[in-house]
Amino acid sequence: DTPASGRAIAKPPRKAPMFLTRADSDCIATPKTVLRFQAMQSPLKPSVASKVFKFLKKEWNPEDGGSFSFRSDPTAVRRLAHDLVELCAEASMILEMEPAYLKLPSNIFVFGDIHGNFFDLYYFMDKLLLFGDIDMTPHYFLTLGDYVDRGPWSVECVLLCLALKCLSPSTFYMLRGNHEDPMVNGDTMTYGDDCLKAQCTILFGEDTGMTVWDTLNGVFRSMPLAACIDGKIFCSHGGIPRYYGTPENDDRIRVMESKDFPRFRSLFEPLDPSSSLGRDKLERCWVATFDLMWSDPSDEGAELNQWGFGQNDRGESIISFGELAVENFLTTHGMELMFRAHQEKSDGLKLSKSAKCLTIFSSSNYQGHGNGAGVVYVSPTGKVKMIMKEPEA
Repeated sequence: DTPASGRAIAKPPRKAPMFLTRADSDCIATPKTVLRFQAMQSPLKPSVASKVFKFLKKEWNPEDGGSFSFRSDPTAVRRLAHDLVELCAEASMILEMEPAYLKLPSNIFVFGDIHGNFFDLYYFMDKLLLFGDIDMTPHYFLTLGDYVDRGPWSVECVLLCLALKCLSPSTFYMLRGNHEDPMVNGDTMTYGDDCLKAQCTILFGEDTGMTVWDTLNGVFRSMPLAACIDGKIFCSHGGIPRYYGTPENDDRIRVMESKDFPRFRSLFEPLDPSSSLGRDKLERCWVATFDLMWSDPSDEGAELNQWGFGQNDRGESIISFGELAVENFLTTHGMELMFRAHQEKSDGLKLSKSAKCLTIFSSSNYQGHGNGAGVVYVSPTGKVKMIMKEPEA
């Protein structure tokens, strides 16, 4: 048998199984490869990601305010806790292999804050996943963080996203938001039963719930912090990092791209004095992480320094950035626009006056405010389209 290239292909030995397959004229799949492929595809042995994804779809009831049927079944709850830990282990391995700063192509949908709002997350995904299958879907996804807290279905929202990440790691990308920090999502004094920690213990019980909460925060630690679409659109949860020193040597992107950029479990814990990075670099990476997750655009008339940065009403050490800071950052690094989340907007989307910063918020009726939810699509030609969803009645 001679392929199109003219090279002869050796015939298999007589004892070779019948399923030794020539995939094309230049490739032979060995019996071991075929068996492994069949095991991966077997409906009798679905991956934990596929299992969780199908389970959430089956159990979700959007009627009468929304509910999950499994929550009243103790056996199903215990089974989900087991699957969650297994899914998190798989997701952590995938996320740890990704850089802190992602470079992504267009033909991509970008989500902002989800905040435990399964209504809106499922609404958008149900329309954007072709035949309900991410592997058949011809576009990419980027979520900008804040999957948990405030809304009633924090566990289910983050599980759906992690399942999609594991089902198609090169299609679905997740950034970390400020609520993906144990000091925030474990703050029962501020958020009460609406924080992730409380929701985990209420759903799974005290001991298992604390294990689940700790496991999820282990995954959050591994998440990337920023992304760039087509080399033109900068994306993060909060905003851009401040200068570390003076702007003459602006290496903020280079720092984020460094392979040894550390992942912090919490931004509110002391820095590790034994880190091989050294105190100065560790502190610089901490500042960049903090700004990427926590900063906001400045209010009109706010006092800013000569580089366009100022204080933020959220608290000490949190910065705000003005039009000058955005313009300098984008121009220096050859970009045109930035996407960020972190703030509720009445229509779910808001473009800055300079048209250089777009805020995306993908959770409608946040805290009962009657706001809409927004998602953004970047086409292969670079055109940006805004999608808005009205709040549930």
